[in-house]
Amino acid sequence: MDTKKTIIILGSSSGIGSRIIQYLPKNYEIILVYGSKKPDNFNKHKMIKLNFNKISNLEKGLKRIKIKNQKIIILNLASRKIDKLSNNISIKDLKETFNINTFAFLKIIQYFLPTMMKNKWGRVINFSSTGGAEGEIGTLLYTSSKNASHSMVKVMSKEFAQFDITFNTINLGNFNTGLYKKLDLRKRNKIIEKIPSKKTGDFKDIYNAINFLIQTPYATGSVVNVDGGYTAK
Repeated sequence: MDTKKTIIILGSSSGIGSRIIQYLPKNYEIILVYGSKKPDNFNKHKMIKLNFNKISNLEKGLKRIKIKNQKIIILNLASRKIDKLSNNISIKDLKETFNINTFAFLKIIQYFLPTMMKNKWGRVINFSSTGGAEGEIGTLLYTSSKNASHSMVKVMSKEFAQFDITFNTINLGNFNTGLYKKLDLRKRNKIIEKIPSKKTGDFKDIYNAINFLIQTPYATGSVVNVDGGYTAK
């Protein structure tokens, strides 16, 4: 196995982020980037705090990330999700959501792209949710910002394919963490009924999707749904 890879996890303190860390190869350098909450029980890894909402200060924070290895992988799990009906959304809501879900993501990619291009290798994996992709009621902020991020991913997948840099999106369904875990049993059962597989996902399913995209240079500009068939057409 190639040991010269660095995985940078943006939003590493999220429920998903903290759970997939345990599946990542032990011989990879893992850098955990977080916003307000420091990841628990991962002190053996490098940790960097960034304010994703302050775009002008991002580069200063990014300079604290020292990369040992030539091959860089970015996993973008950083996100802001506030459910509001469209008529209640303010300009402030839009700015803050797009800062975290879209603009910070682009700024971070731009910072590491020169290194990726020089080394002719890179992997950028953006994460979204199938609920957001479907445009469910109350998700305008999340859906519009994440769709913008995926549009960036599609364009960059074409711009940098010649450098063996791939850009992909993983859309996640329901896993036993985060907001789903906080729902009462009746609401959880209602969600399960809509999933063809009739179950929530296993966190290893997410790692398997990540590993596929890392190991497959011909997969770029794609969307991988890990949702038990929820979005199957």
